[in-house]
Amino acid sequence: MIYFIAALVLALLVVTAPLTGLDYQIRRIVRFQRRRFSKRTAPAPLAIFQQTKQTVSMITVRDFVVNLQLGTAMEATLSRSLSQAAKQFANRGEFGQRLNRHVESRLSISPEAVLEGLAKDFDSPHLVDLLERVRMAADGGVSYNRIFTLTVGEIEEDIKSHLEQSIERAPTRLAVVMTAGFFMPILILLLVPLVTYLRW
Repeated sequence: MIYFIAALVLALLVVTAPLTGLDYQIRRIVRFQRRRFSKRTAPAPLAIFQQTKQTVSMITVRDFVVNLQLGTAMEATLSRSLSQAAKQFANRGEFGQRLNRHVESRLSISPEAVLEGLAKDFDSPHLVDLLERVRMAADGGVSYNRIFTLTVGEIEEDIKSHLEQSIERAPTRLAVVMTAGFFMPILILLLVPLVTYLRW
């Protein structure tokens, strides 16, 4: 009887998962756990051979994802959206250069190959998330519009959190500067007589 109930519950989960979005949540959990293990540092003898990744601002990554979102929303393919993004980001520094390079060399393989190249080049967890979500969409698990919307929302939340932390740290930095500015003239006034005395 217990086995029958368990089988019935499992069957219901399989049927209702695509409708409730549970399958997508499960994939997110699996992706998160895989990222945890992948972030483990390499042994010291191998670490010296790892290539240093470039930094990229969250704003640049957000603009890139928004560009892809707009392109696919206008019924363009992801490959076409990447080509258009490469043209628009041509003057966006190192990110634009790497994007154009990967579009030229990897787009003929797949759009995922372009995103994989960017994820390897830049130290950005958002690019890693974007790559894995695009792979999910390619497997038919979720639409491109949904993953782009989700990614943009997460990046904007991180940008907001970063700004809030900067604002919280600003008074402390300002207090240090004001304290130094207040005591520096006093210190100079105290040192002048001492220097004059030592010279004589």
